[in-house]
Amino acid sequence: MSIQSIVGLGLLVALGLAGVVYSAREAEPLGLLGAAAFVNLLLAAVGIGERRALNRAGVASSAVESATARAMGLIWLWGAAALVLVYTTVMSWREWTHFSAAFAAAGLICLGFSALLAKDARSGKEDATLLRLGRYFAIAQLVGMVATLIGLAVDPDKEILYAVDSDWAGNGIFLLGALALAIVSAYALIDHKKNSP
Repeated sequence: MSIQSIVGLGLLVALGLAGVVYSAREAEPLGLLGAAAFVNLLLAAVGIGERRALNRAGVASSAVESATARAMGLIWLWGAAALVLVYTTVMSWREWTHFSAAFAAAGLICLGFSALLAKDARSGKEDATLLRLGRYFAIAQLVGMVATLIGLAVDPDKEILYAVDSDWAGNGIFLLGALALAIVSAYALIDHKKNSP
C-alpha cells in the first residue's frame, strides 16, 4: 500500500469516527449505522483487495495471511475507537469499557500476528504451524461473528434502530464490525482452500 493510500484510508476512517460520534450525539441510529458500515466495509474491501493482489503477485502465504490479519486488526481497533469516542464524549453506558478493551485486545493480537507473519515473509520462511494457527483463528472468528450477528438479530433487548437504551450505539458498532470480520474471515478461508495445492 502506498503512503497516499494509507493517508487516504486514515482520513476516511477518521471521517467515519466523526460520523459515528455525530450520529450518537444527534440520536440518529441510521446515521450511525451508515458511518459504521462505510468504514467497516471499506476496511473489509481493502483487506480482501490486498489479499487478491498479493495472490496474483504470487507472494508467499505468510505475506498474504499477514495482510489479512492486519485488515482484521484494523476492523477490531476501529470498533474500539468508536466505542471509546461515543461513550466518553456523548453517551453513558456502564459496559462500554469491557467491550472496548476486548476489541482493542483482539485488534492488537491480530496486528501482532500480522507482524509475525510479515517477519517470516521478509526472511523467506513459511511457518506451517503459524499459518495453520491463523486458519484456526479465522474459523473461530467467523463462527463468533456469525453468532454475534444472530444474537443481535434475535435478542429483543438489543436496540439498534431506535435510540432508546444507552447501548443502541454500541449495538450498531457491534453489528457492522461483526459483519465486516465475518466477510474477511470467510473470504480468507475460501481463498485459502481455493489456492491450496
